[in-house]
Amino acid sequence: MRTWAWEWTLPAPPERLWPLVSDTDRLNRLAGLPPVRFRFEPLATGGSRTVAEARLLGGLVRLRYRETPFEWAVNRCYAVRREFGRGPLRWYSAAVELHPGGEETRLVQTIVLCLRWRFLRPLLPWVESLMRAKFSRAYARLAGEAGGGAPPAGDGRTATAEEKTLRLFEQLRPPLEGDAPKVLARHIATAPESDLRLIRPFALARRYGRSRGEMLEGCLAGVEAGALNLTWAVLCPHCRGAKQQAGSLSEIAPEAYCESCNIHFEAQFDVSLEATFAPVPSLRRVAEETYCAGGPQNTPHVLQQVLLPAGEERSEELELPPGAYRLRSPQSLLYASLRVLPPAPPGGERLEVELSPGGLAPPQSDVRAGRLRLTFRNRTGGDALLVLERTAWADDAATGLDVAFFERYRRLFGADAFRPGEGLAVQNVALLFTDLKGSTAMYEAAGDAAAYGRVRDHFGILRAAIRANGGGLVKTIGDAVMASFKAPEEAVCAALAMHAGIARWNAERGEEPLLLKMGIHAGHALVVTSNGQLDFFGRMVNISARAQEASQGGDIVLTPPVFEDPAAARLLAGTPHRAESLTLSLRGIGGSFMLRRIWPLAG
Repeated sequence: MRTWAWEWTLPAPPERLWPLVSDTDRLNRLAGLPPVRFRFEPLATGGSRTVAEARLLGGLVRLRYRETPFEWAVNRCYAVRREFGRGPLRWYSAAVELHPGGEETRLVQTIVLCLRWRFLRPLLPWVESLMRAKFSRAYARLAGEAGGGAPPAGDGRTATAEEKTLRLFEQLRPPLEGDAPKVLARHIATAPESDLRLIRPFALARRYGRSRGEMLEGCLAGVEAGALNLTWAVLCPHCRGAKQQAGSLSEIAPEAYCESCNIHFEAQFDVSLEATFAPVPSLRRVAEETYCAGGPQNTPHVLQQVLLPAGEERSEELELPPGAYRLRSPQSLLYASLRVLPPAPPGGERLEVELSPGGLAPPQSDVRAGRLRLTFRNRTGGDALLVLERTAWADDAATGLDVAFFERYRRLFGADAFRPGEGLAVQNVALLFTDLKGSTAMYEAAGDAAAYGRVRDHFGILRAAIRANGGGLVKTIGDAVMASFKAPEEAVCAALAMHAGIARWNAERGEEPLLLKMGIHAGHALVVTSNGQLDFFGRMVNISARAQEASQGGDIVLTPPVFEDPAAARLLAGTPHRAESLTLSLRGIGGSFMLRRIWPLAG
């Protein structure tokens, strides 16, 4: 057995280094390690076993090994062990620790290995020196990126790729406004290959300080220009890896299987269906090689992962901001929920979690934000993997709800829809219905041409409000509109903007004023194919439409899931308005409904 321990002082704090050094797929590639082929063997106790194969020395030496699950604590450390069935090694373990020191980090990497071929012992000092030098270069590059430096292009043809991308964008008619083409062209030319396999528009927006809508528009325009390819992926609810990939929604199946987590799951339109992009090969050819499959950055929503033998326990300290978290284990069908609430108490808090054959206990815990000492206990009869993760899906995912009703997407792929009879559930969506009050009388009084011009102007105001608030135009029905939003707050903000826009139009024209009737409801629904296009289906759609029917014009009728939403309530609290509560029966829907009518006030 031989142990190598290396240290580096890197000019960046751990929280900036962690996303880079925990991306073990890219780190191993930068360090010159060989690509690896992975497969997963399902385990009867839950989860799966990772089996890998790699080749050294031009394929002369073949390595085959089983990899235990990575263990890590976010921003602090990670470790992995590999047991070899053939090749020069019996087993190998690697660990990385990040020790804070102001604006610097002391990174400690420890490698322990046991040789099978003992005649190789004299070569170990040379191998250690070579590997240390390679990792030194890799960490220096990652530290530079953590400090704000741009990574060099992988293929050395930065200028050519950037110029070719910009030329493709310049051919769009009408041209795309803003600097999204420049951002995308530079990214395609300079980003590491690992960042180009799955280009996420919202991640680019965060990285380059642009709006989400601008970068989504840019990526879709890139598809139109022939610079990018669009792929739909269904993400596993546990590891959030892509388990189904297709170029069209019609190829997406409503159910999927994750072989690494060994679970079957249903795809959800607003949660697990994601649109990603990649450059066309003529701009930048991206190799599909994998260098590591289980590292922390593959599952950035997981804050801590611990592998515990039967009967053992382990305690770790970590800092948790306020939010909702989940504790789970592949060896249990049940989850445990953790709420972290402000403010933090002096001295931190403690939480003990036990996994037994009956599941995880306690099933629900509340702790205060700040330092938490978390103790895991394994009371099962075998090894168990325990995971602490954020419940919120990554903000960087451009889901089906974000993309499929986006105006440019509908223009490019309007005919792309699910197979007849199939659809995906939407966990939570806010639907806004509008209608022009008295439009029939307006056509009679103003005549077709003048009335059509007024309706067209009104559609322009509504579309702008929908787009500005992250919504999608689902369809128009006569002079009525149906729009979708990810959150009630966005729908309410769009409705207020619509009323304000119509009020300005009325003031400028001095004609018979336009009056909007509006209703908003939120809940779960289905996205299906209707008349060759995507549409929403379900009881909540009917309630949304009936809420609009209850509007009198100039107001907004809200259902309880909307006016009770905390973010929507805060928005309304800061907006001049008059409110009234009412209880009504909605046409075609059983029972009575508590509604709230909002009258926006000028000011």
